[in-house]
Amino acid sequence: MKQFFDYENVRLIPKKGIVRSRTQCDTSVELGKFKFALPVYPSNMKSVVDRDTCIYLSENKIFYTYHRFHDNYIKEQIKFCEKMKDLKHPISISIGVQKIDYDLINEFLEKNLIPDFITIDVAHGHSCLVEEMLKYLKEINLGSFLIAGNICTVEAVKDLESWGANAVKVGIGPGKSCLSYNKTGVGSRGYQLSCIKECAENSNVPIIADGGIVYHGDISKSISCGATIVMAGSLFSAYDQSAGKIIEIEEGSYYKEYYGSASKYNKKEFKNIEGKKILVKYRGNMDKLLKELKEDLQSSISYIGGKNIDDLRKAEYYII
Repeated sequence: MKQFFDYENVRLIPKKGIVRSRTQCDTSVELGKFKFALPVYPSNMKSVVDRDTCIYLSENKIFYTYHRFHDNYIKEQIKFCEKMKDLKHPISISIGVQKIDYDLINEFLEKNLIPDFITIDVAHGHSCLVEEMLKYLKEINLGSFLIAGNICTVEAVKDLESWGANAVKVGIGPGKSCLSYNKTGVGSRGYQLSCIKECAENSNVPIIADGGIVYHGDISKSISCGATIVMAGSLFSAYDQSAGKIIEIEEGSYYKEYYGSASKYNKKEFKNIEGKKILVKYRGNMDKLLKELKEDLQSSISYIGGKNIDDLRKAEYYII
């Protein structure tokens, strides 16, 4: 019988510590041919990451994915890739599955400007359109590390892998600003963590856990259930380096907007709205978040008797 559980149901079990200091624990993770400082990165949402956010993250050796919701889509993506290449940073972008996205890929080929990472960013990633895009990218031998999603079934992760995905994003509707479950009845809300576990156990490619992260400890839980790296939205919102302007709601009270990719704030036409906007209290400099994330992950690794992120994958846990 399948077990269905989520972050609030899982407790990692401590074991004898084998490091003399938590600072000895290694929080780095490999994805593709790159190593990153933390196994977590911001959602590729217009309200979370902009060009400056991506540069800041890359400078701090954090993985990132530039969003795809631009008015001048092709021009902006090309400009961004050229800038990151000049700065000698990994290039990571998002695309869709429409004609304009194929046009963008062809521009990359013509300019010999190949992103290191391409995320095929679709709400329902287990689809014929994603299949066609993945097969096309493999057929032209673009050479990018291909991330595809989002999905939440074993059948889907197996299909995306067979179509050419190098990593798969797992999670439909568990995010704070997502209304997919509310509006459609479909999604992994309430069993996101068990979904990650089941998909990871049936995959030969890295699993990216996307959505539902509330506490820093949820990152460790995701990895213990098989995720290679974790994507989080609201966790990275409302900082100086986050996308969006600071809004003063009342005197001395500052916020930033945070909204889902399927919200009306991203769409050019008002249909299939499955996201909402919320206000997140302004948090200051993101440096403190990155420092705290590292320290909390180091503590988690030390508690379960490990030395590095790989040891978290062997952590035992209770489901309550």
